[in-house]
Amino acid sequence: MVTATTCAQGVDWLHSLSGVTLPVGGSHPLMSTHNHLSALSDDQFLEVIAIDPNAAAPDTERWFLLDNPAQQHRLESSPELTTWVVATSNLEAALAAVRETGLESGSPVALTRGDLHWKLALMDDKSLCCDGVFPILIEWPPEMNPVQAMQDQGMRLGAVTLAHPQHARLNRAFDALGLSTLVNVTDGPSRISATMSAGSRLFELNSLTRSS
Repeated sequence: MVTATTCAQGVDWLHSLSGVTLPVGGSHPLMSTHNHLSALSDDQFLEVIAIDPNAAAPDTERWFLLDNPAQQHRLESSPELTTWVVATSNLEAALAAVRETGLESGSPVALTRGDLHWKLALMDDKSLCCDGVFPILIEWPPEMNPVQAMQDQGMRLGAVTLAHPQHARLNRAFDALGLSTLVNVTDGPSRISATMSAGSRLFELNSLTRSS
């Protein structure tokens, strides 16, 4: 999930790194945001998201810290890899498993974009669990794979590297979700980093510095 002050800023920034221009996705009425998307594989995608200037202000804080003044100031200098999202077939069960490890990662919220609909775990105040190092959990309806409708422009995801001061707690939650074979969290200041490729170009997406 790449956030930006505007979608144009985020798309231009990503093009400068990859040579790829992400196509328009759509809008999220509940959150008054819009996005651009590109498939990375059969079940992975990259998203640039920003406040939709043509939508009325929502009744709640927008997701991904887009209404947070400090985050808005950081994004003025550069877009960032703010967090990541992991799909589950049973969102409520996954959230319960995470809570058993002592971590609170949100409650299910129903969302839409055009004809698509899904459930996403969001914190009540729309903050990010563990500075976004812990993923947001999502549940798509059975048999729905939104990536199938996205353009594949040849970008690929390599390694995802995570760090957080509460690394042991996050890794216990990863174990509970069956994610520990894919990624683990090391000790250190909060950080998300993803190595990417687009043809012969190699580049890296990173989170900006945030306090825990």
